[in-house]
Amino acid sequence: MIAMRTKQVECIVFKRVGTEVSYLLLKRIPSKGDFWQPPCGGVEKEDDSLMDAVFREIKEEAGIEKSDVLEVIEGVHAFTMSSHYLTKEEMPPITEYVFGVEIGLDVEVDLTKNIYVEHEEFKWVEYEQALELLKWEDNKTALRKLHALLKT
Repeated sequence: MIAMRTKQVECIVFKRVGTEVSYLLLKRIPSKGDFWQPPCGGVEKEDDSLMDAVFREIKEEAGIEKSDVLEVIEGVHAFTMSSHYLTKEEMPPITEYVFGVEIGLDVEVDLTKNIYVEHEEFKWVEYEQALELLKWEDNKTALRKLHALLKT
């Protein structure tokens, strides 16, 4: 029997241009929901910490290296899911921990290195557009909290 994950990380990747902030969103392929979201995924057995999972997920899903990261903001938000995002079937609870991940302006995103075909495109968007594109309310809440932190 496969052990069920109990923890996930959501990585809201952003860049600062002066006082403006741009957020990275990835679009899931149609068979995986066809919606926009930040890089996110389960904490794997090889991850020694949530932070290890953050660095692994941004590299896996967006080709962003740990050395590209300027700052990680921990404790942005956390929420628990108890139904599958696509099928709505009940499942053991999974807690998702949200991190803000700032990268440099010159960092390139590369979806082609992901061995799991999950996303078909990416875009950098301003805060309001990100709120419009995000499908899930918990993702929107996390973005609102991070954006408020960045504006203080």
